Amino acid sequence: MAARLQGSALSPAAAAWGRCNPLFMGGLPAEGAHPGTRREDFMIGLRRALFFSITERYVAIALNFVMVATLARLLTPEEFGYSVIGAATIGFVECLRDFGTSGYLVQAQTVTRQATRTAFTVMLVLSLAVAGTLWLGAETIASFYHKEGLTHYLHVTALGLLSGPFAAPSLALLRRDLQFRSVAIINVASAVTLTGVTVLLALAGASYMSFAWGILAGAYVTAGLAILLQGDIRIFWPSVSDWRAVLSFGGYSSAAGMFGKLQEFVPSLIVGRLIGFDAVGLFSRAVMVCQLPDKCLLSGLMPVALPALAVEARAGRSLAAAYLKATTFITAVQWPALLLLACLAHPAVLILLGGQWESIVPLVQIIALGLLAAFPNVLAYPLLAASGGIRHAMLSALLTLLTSSMLALLTARWGLTAMALGVAATVSIQAVISLRLVRIYAPFELREMFLSLRKSAMVAGISTLVPLAAFAVNGFSFAFSPLAGIAIGIGAVIAWIIAIRLTRHALAAELNLVLDVAARALGSLLGDIRGRLAVTRRSQAET
Repeated sequence: MAARLQGSALSPAAAAWGRCNPLFMGGLPAEGAHPGTRREDFMIGLRRALFFSITERYVAIALNFVMVATLARLLTPEEFGYSVIGAATIGFVECLRDFGTSGYLVQAQTVTRQATRTAFTVMLVLSLAVAGTLWLGAETIASFYHKEGLTHYLHVTALGLLSGPFAAPSLALLRRDLQFRSVAIINVASAVTLTGVTVLLALAGASYMSFAWGILAGAYVTAGLAILLQGDIRIFWPSVSDWRAVLSFGGYSSAAGMFGKLQEFVPSLIVGRLIGFDAVGLFSRAVMVCQLPDKCLLSGLMPVALPALAVEARAGRSLAAAYLKATTFITAVQWPALLLLACLAHPAVLILLGGQWESIVPLVQIIALGLLAAFPNVLAYPLLAASGGIRHAMLSALLTLLTSSMLALLTARWGLTAMALGVAATVSIQAVISLRLVRIYAPFELREMFLSLRKSAMVAGISTLVPLAAFAVNGFSFAFSPLAGIAIGIGAVIAWIIAIRLTRHALAAELNLVLDVAARALGSLLGDIRGRLAVTRRSQAET
């Protein structure tokens, strides 16, 4: 760790990523690349990192599914409303607390120990200030919503903010070096803690406060493991030597994150004030269901996006090819999943949340279809942050926030269906803004994008034929039973695999590579287990 902080701009893993990563074309110049098996080892190691990242996200999603499915049967929509308003408040202050320091450590040209200590100091000061402000302002927020119980909720979650200065810098350094196995261990342990504490407390009758205590427990588990696995506790000594560089990037990044969080929660905040907490619970669960495709299929890719694009930018290479190729992969997964969700919204809601939430099915369908336009947004922030466009990323987030707020205020008077249409409109406007800004830093013609996405559109269309055929057989109704929904989903996945191969989509080769890495990782794990068992047998025999 010490050598990494004091040494060159790129760690060996980060440099190798630029040469070998299949999702981002180009990379570092070929000079100095090692031929033969060493280059292959680099590629295998990097894909193994991606494998760990995706696996960690799937474990977290599975745990979240268990938690949501359990709590949806234990808590009322109003009780969920408390957690949504609390999460909105915490999400907002979290952006202020982080102040972009994590992103700075990932994308910076060089990272010295002094820079890391400065980032820690900035985050520590802001965490103390934000946590104290939230603690003192909790009663005011609760009074605004006429919900006295929010005070205690916000007090508990404010304590969780104090762990951030110790967790975030350590995680940022691990991500910069693409050490996603360590990151996976930390995040899985945190997710297990959060889920276990929340569910157990809900079963014990803690109501909405179970969320707050679960968040607190998960935050401190994250901090403890991050410090342990990162290994260098000297970064936690206060310093302000690099404050100009940290604050310059962090100011814009923090503002962008704050605007993004506000845009995410503004509709729920408005619903809570103008309609009611039960409506907040309904609307937030609809949005949560619609976010599942991205969380299940794309979230494992996002932690590596900024480090990878930062390597490309530091090498002075164009990011356009990387952006277009990655977007081709993203749409091949995102579009079919969203169309399938729109068709299977009824059984999905029944499986995830239970019958009492059936009224949100139309909301899920509207929002899922609206999210089809979101593909330019997925890599917009990492690309802008990596290429020096963090100011434009902040402006994009601000414009989207203003649009979202105005549409939410205009549509709230007509109910939740109109709010869902407003969300779909906001996504489309955000996509236009993101695409315009991305093309400033990674110039390409719109025709190039359309050509690169045509096979993804074909894959989406072919895979959707299965639920549409079931819709026709079911009397032109999407009200499938849970078992029928599962069967249709399996059929759609099979159709998707066939479509990927029929269209010769670029994702086909990457799927084969991912499966190969997974097989190698599993074989390595089984080999370790067999070796340990053999050692144990020999020890027992000698005894």
